[in-house]
Amino acid sequence: MIRNIIRVVFSILFCVSCSTDDENLFDPNAERIPPEINKSVFADANLSIEAKDLYTRLQNLTQKGIAFGQQEPFGTGNNFPVDNELDKDFNIVAGDYPAIAGFDLELIGRSDIDSFIERVTNAVVEAHENGSIITMSWHTINPNDDSAFGNFGEKKDVVSKMLENGEFRPRFLDLLERVAKLFNNLKDSEGKPIPVLFRPWHEMNEDFFYWGEGFRTTEEYMQLYRDTVKILSEDLGVHNVLYIYAPNLVSNRAEYLKNYPGDEYVDMLGIDVYDFRNGNFLNSALENLQIVEDIAIEKNMLFALTETGLENVTQNNWWTENLYKAIRSSSITYTMVWRNDTTTFFYAPFLGHPSENNFKEFLNKESILLSSDIQ
Repeated sequence: MIRNIIRVVFSILFCVSCSTDDENLFDPNAERIPPEINKSVFADANLSIEAKDLYTRLQNLTQKGIAFGQQEPFGTGNNFPVDNELDKDFNIVAGDYPAIAGFDLELIGRSDIDSFIERVTNAVVEAHENGSIITMSWHTINPNDDSAFGNFGEKKDVVSKMLENGEFRPRFLDLLERVAKLFNNLKDSEGKPIPVLFRPWHEMNEDFFYWGEGFRTTEEYMQLYRDTVKILSEDLGVHNVLYIYAPNLVSNRAEYLKNYPGDEYVDMLGIDVYDFRNGNFLNSALENLQIVEDIAIEKNMLFALTETGLENVTQNNWWTENLYKAIRSSSITYTMVWRNDTTTFFYAPFLGHPSENNFKEFLNKESILLSSDIQ
């Protein structure tokens, strides 16, 4: 009994400490003063004018505020049927389209390539025509077992075998050809290429995926990233893509840069920071955004909170009391919450959800930009 009481008291003190840390790090008087970024050299030497224009547009938008959006904001982001699919929640609740619309290439290695490209292209064109900026991630299929995604199956030494002369090199090249076919198929109504903010091999500092820590060397990761950029842009004619380097949350600057492939392969910096309900989100987000902002300024690059969110939005005032406090004084260009799949897995409120009004209050903040604000 005594031991249990001690545990309870320690837990209370620990939670109070976390809360205090958060409050100490948050400065309500801090102002958002984004630096002027004037980037003219890109990872793709033959980058399309549309993609260059997007970067210039992002530079200007950053001075205005923070573009906000969601991964696959169309009800379900799975690319396959679900039992309790939601409607187009973001647009319905917000009364506007997201400034940022995210997509993932997770099925490109398993699906019939033509039907996948048609489905994703239609969704991207719709989002683009609704005024959203397009970003894409790639939860890449594990070439060690094509029936599994990158976060399943045997992970050890997969990356080394994807590099030149490796056992999985042909499969890697096939996957890149599929990706290139999709990117080159993204055209607007005038036949012009739709630019994409691409985050390949993200969250590499964790052990979620086979390209993560513990499953390959640092140099192998860097080479994988460099190969991806070079093959897409130099061999496969993809010129509508801006490349983002985006680890998961980090402890310090050294961890953020550990796997960095070099300025010549990166156009923009990112960081993924989720709320894991441990009472420390605000603290983690503020620390991580400051780390990345310092690096971005040094490298003359834009940066973003590339993924965030609280699964199922279990805190009704999370939007204004956590997310907004975390980003209000940051120079991030955009942030994006993860997707809504079902009524039991979602990151943005649907009609009638208890956080709906707080979400709207967050969206009405002057610095938070939706589609109509970025035109």
